[in-house]
Amino acid sequence: MEQTIRSVLAQTYHNWEWIIIDDGSTDSTKDIVHSYKDERIRYYYQEHGGIDNICLTHNKALGLSRGEFIALIDGDDLWPEYKLEKQLVSFSEDAVVLSYGECCIINSDGKKIDYVTVPGKKGILRNDPVGTSLREFLPNANSFIYNPTVLIRKSALDRIGGFVEFKGLAHDFTTWCRLSLEGTFGPLPLCLGYWRRHSNSLTFHNAEYRFRNKIKFIKDFAEFYDKEIGSTGISLTKDEIYSGVESRLRSFIDYLPYDRAMIMAKIGMFKEANEEFGKYLRNNCSLKNRIIAHFFSLSGSIQYDLVNPARKLKERMSLRRK
Repeated sequence: MEQTIRSVLAQTYHNWEWIIIDDGSTDSTKDIVHSYKDERIRYYYQEHGGIDNICLTHNKALGLSRGEFIALIDGDDLWPEYKLEKQLVSFSEDAVVLSYGECCIINSDGKKIDYVTVPGKKGILRNDPVGTSLREFLPNANSFIYNPTVLIRKSALDRIGGFVEFKGLAHDFTTWCRLSLEGTFGPLPLCLGYWRRHSNSLTFHNAEYRFRNKIKFIKDFAEFYDKEIGSTGISLTKDEIYSGVESRLRSFIDYLPYDRAMIMAKIGMFKEANEEFGKYLRNNCSLKNRIIAHFFSLSGSIQYDLVNPARKLKERMSLRRK
């Protein structure tokens, strides 16, 4: 939490307020926050609501806010010092409702373990014309906008009734989809947030449950906003969306042990990564996967991730051959 606070206090843009809602923490969060004597920080405590009520928590903070723009940061994530100053420029056009950027993934020690750039297709990344980002959000169920990188025009959030609630999901993907019908996006090709991944992360558990709820949300969204989606001019039909998400769900479930194993290796959970990849290997016992399993085993022996660097090297070599 202290690192998070320091990253906000270090912002080169100073005219901000920070509403911290402590969701029933049992550690020293309150004492840490109060140790920083800054009138821009407003602290509130509530009984623990958990991930199923995280959207309510965000809407509570939204109702308490007084600013023109809304940024988001969880208690273990970080911002680069230039985030707010650089990002406010994105809203020079009135049509822009949301700005986001590239995201650096870090482990519990703050070490970089991955980096996510903005999408390559200009129309999708800018949501221009309005609704174009839905071509990635809906049939591919792809949440390419990362929470700590966003800045949102508050008036746009007010128009849609705040962060969009859906059972079994957080506030982000649902809200990005809804905002995609309100205006354009302002992506920036630089790091605007550091997302921390560790074994206690809420997003690390119940992945299949959350993804199935994501599919339900997409189908409901496509049904409810069928007219709006059809009038955006992006040539996206309900049949395309339904077919796309069903295919995506099957792929997600098939590759879930593989993806979890890769993340576990990145954050140093080598024993668990080896066991998780073993689940994937039982149904996908190719020579390539047996070699990968050997790398997992070796990583556990030396307590160092060999799997992901080897995979990235292979990807770079494949790109050079194209």
